[in-house]
Amino acid sequence: MRTRLEGIEGLRRLATACAGVQPEEQCLLITDSRADQSVVEAMAVVLRTLGAEVAVVSSEPVELPGDEPPAPVQGAMSRPEVAVIFELTSIFAGSSQARRDACERGARYITVPGLSWRTLRPGGPLEADFTVLGRHAQRLGELFDAASEFHLVSELGTDLRGSFEGRAGRPLWGVVDRPGGYGAPPDIEVGAAPVEGSAEGTVVIDGSLLFLSGDQLGAPVTLRFSGGELVDVSGPEAFRLVDALETAADERMTNLAEVSIGLNPFSRPGGSALELEGIVGGAHVALGNNVPYGGSVAARSHIDCVMLAAELRLDGEPVDPAWAEA
Repeated sequence: MRTRLEGIEGLRRLATACAGVQPEEQCLLITDSRADQSVVEAMAVVLRTLGAEVAVVSSEPVELPGDEPPAPVQGAMSRPEVAVIFELTSIFAGSSQARRDACERGARYITVPGLSWRTLRPGGPLEADFTVLGRHAQRLGELFDAASEFHLVSELGTDLRGSFEGRAGRPLWGVVDRPGGYGAPPDIEVGAAPVEGSAEGTVVIDGSLLFLSGDQLGAPVTLRFSGGELVDVSGPEAFRLVDALETAADERMTNLAEVSIGLNPFSRPGGSALELEGIVGGAHVALGNNVPYGGSVAARSHIDCVMLAAELRLDGEPVDPAWAEA
């Protein structure tokens, strides 16, 4: 009970600091049967105490990260009176067309799949100053805007090169203070979609295959890329990714869709999926759909693969993820 009481402040931060919920705004909570319903119910209470109107729509979980939500959920998301959408599902839908459509019509969208009371803990990742770190993410985004080549390395053997030529940086910092805004708190990150066909090398994943492997992998999974495509997967838990790719049944899923680094100094290993993505000093790559990231591959799913420690170099210069007062 104490953990839940302490976590209420984290939910309040999601509603106010991140989503900017105002009295009488209509908020939609989307969830599924595998999500922690005690978190969903508490979020609804917090929003109502702020004077918001709240509706909840639930469904069975989608199969893969980025899959389109079921039709009833999409219908609720498309209602013009809905000002803020909180994605409180067990699996990520933030790269779906339904999400992009909701933002296009002006809804503010917060995706927090897998949200747990542990993530809401005092001193946890939601303690971050999202506004200040957002400015940091935007400054780093300008480095990605200007970059031609990237090189991702790690002590475990990651050695991946490719092109960002012509691709805009994509800072993401969890604040949606204007119509159409999209955030994924507690994740704070910056990255870009590599030019299709450009990536060559190896990535060793020691964090998580998000929404496929639970909170953290028990053993590393090695990905090998050639011509921008995944050509080999190995390791004791490689089957998790292989099974997901077979389920997707979409040859475009081998596309290297994203390379990003984490920027949240309060994130720690062992947390939720979006906490792992934001770890300072960590990085992640993604497979499949890169359209929301400025690419052209509209694959079925978007599968993030997290490294707990890695260094990203842009045009030969290391990117320092640590925030410092400007």
